[in-house]
Amino acid sequence: LKTWLKIVIQLFGSMPSFTVSGSCAGLTLFVGLAHALKGLVEPDGFEAFNFPQWFRICGGLWMAGSAALFFYDEYMGFLFMAASMGGAAAVAALSPGKPGIIFSTATLAAMAYTSPSLPLTDTKYAASCFGMWLFGVAGRVFLAKEIAKKDR
Repeated sequence: LKTWLKIVIQLFGSMPSFTVSGSCAGLTLFVGLAHALKGLVEPDGFEAFNFPQWFRICGGLWMAGSAALFFYDEYMGFLFMAASMGGAAAVAALSPGKPGIIFSTATLAAMAYTSPSLPLTDTKYAASCFGMWLFGVAGRVFLAKEIAKKDR
C-alpha cells in the first residue's frame, strides 16, 4: 500500500497543472451530463432531495456548461465552476450522505491550486469566486425550496 501511495503521489506531483484542473473540469462535465440524463430517465428519484425533476436537469446542465466554459476560458469558467461546486456542496449538505461536501470543495480547491492563470491573489476576483460559490449554495437552499413549495 505504501508503494502504491508513493507512485500515486509521484504521478500527480509530476503532472502538468492543466491536467489536474482539466481532469476536475472533465469530471464535472461528465457528472453534470449524468445528472441531467438521470433527471430525464428517472423522474421519481428526487424525493430525498426535495426539489422537482427539472431542477436536477437544470443543475446538471449548469455543471456541464460550467466545465465546458472552464475548458474554453479558465478565468470565466472558474467563476461558474465555483457556483456549480457551491450548489453541489449545498445538495450534499441537505441530503442523507455528506461526503459530497468534501468532494465538491476539494474539486474546486484542486482547480484553484493547479490553475496558475487564475488571479486568485486579486481581491476582486477572489471575492467574485466566493460570491459565485454562495450563489450556488443559495440557489439550492432557497430557490429549490421555494420551487418545491409551489410544485406541491
